[in-house]
Amino acid sequence: MKRKTTRGSDDSRRKPTAGPSSEEDMLAVLVDVNSRREYYMSFIDSFYTMGREYTVMFKYEPDDGSHPEPEIVILRNEPGIGERIFKSIKDKRELQNAFDVFFERFREHGGL
Repeated sequence: MKRKTTRGSDDSRRKPTAGPSSEEDMLAVLVDVNSRREYYMSFIDSFYTMGREYTVMFKYEPDDGSHPEPEIVILRNEPGIGERIFKSIKDKRELQNAFDVFFERFREHGGL
């Protein structure tokens, strides 16, 4: 389980966007509750499907030209008090469904 701290503006109660967000420059700091390790992530999209909310991000790295192409991370949003809580998706079918929804939204809004 990871908790989120946002650098920049964020309204944690906002409705998901109709498509991949223009908030790609939003930087979130995810903190692993077990190891306390911090992960800097850039927001791509959030959406609801099958009664759950998901957030899509990629690992933030300064653009120095020396890192590989970013990989997306899809996390399930869990209700929490105060900070938002994200959980890894361990069920392969749930993860595939979330990816399919995200990819369709991405294609509808000019990606690929």
